[in-house]
Parts: sequence; C-alpha cells; structure tokens
Amino acid sequence: MNKHSMPPLRLTGLTATLASTVLLSAACTANSSSPAAAAPTPSVHSLIGDAACDDDSQCRTIGVGAKACGGPEAYLAWSTLSTTDAEALRRQADREAERRRAEGEKRGEMSTCSVVPDPGAYCARPAGAAAGARGVCRLRDGARAIS
Repeated sequence: MNKHSMPPLRLTGLTATLASTVLLSAACTANSSSPAAAAPTPSVHSLIGDAACDDDSQCRTIGVGAKACGGPEAYLAWSTLSTTDAEALRRQADREAERRRAEGEKRGEMSTCSVVPDPGAYCARPAGAAAGARGVCRLRDGARAIS
C-alpha cells in the first residue's frame, strides 16, 4: 500500500448505525424537498398522545385494527383533553383499519368472528398522587389493548 492510499473503511457498531442514520436522513430530506412529497400522516397513537385527563368524562375509546369478519381488533383509550381533533383521530383510525383489512385479505387471514366489545375508559390517577394531579385515560378491566 502506498502512502496515499487508505485501508478500506470498516463500519461497525455505533459508527455503522450513525452512518446509516445520516444516509437515511439525507435521503428523506432530498425526498421531502420535492413539491409532490406529502407530509407524513400522524398515527393513531401520535394523535392520542399521553391521554391525560382530569376526570372520567374526558376519556373515550376508539376501535383500532380490523378483524377478518369485521369490527375492530381492539380498543385504545384517548382523552378529549389531550386529543383536540376527534374527527382527525377517527379518520386516521379508519385509514389504519382499511390498511389492516387489505393486508388480511391479501394474506387470506381468517378470524374467529367474535365481537370485541367496547370496554369503555376511565381516568386512572397514580396511587399517592397529589390533589389535582392529572391522570391517564385507561381501558376498563378485561379489555384487550394494543400498545
């Protein structure tokens, strides 16, 4: 090897991760600057946020996913305090359910066709929380949640 040539670069561990992150960021930046690029649609989880609540009246549920025979796979709790656009949340849940239905049909998935009942939601306060501390909307007991 002459004095001007360098040995081959070997990326391992953190260096490889950082390099791939930089490359992905550059690719995303290049794609997002085009006028045709659409802004990413927020997920149901990001629209729900922290689901903070002051009382049960602020807690709601939304069906998510799609069973092969129809209906949601599960429910998520959300808060009218944290989620200011309930209609946007519903539209996004519908879009995600439609994608899930299409995936299931493509794979030929079947289900038990059992109905997943809406469990309802309540405002759960942390044990020993100070007076006035905010709670978090949670599904009532026995509910199957998707995290």
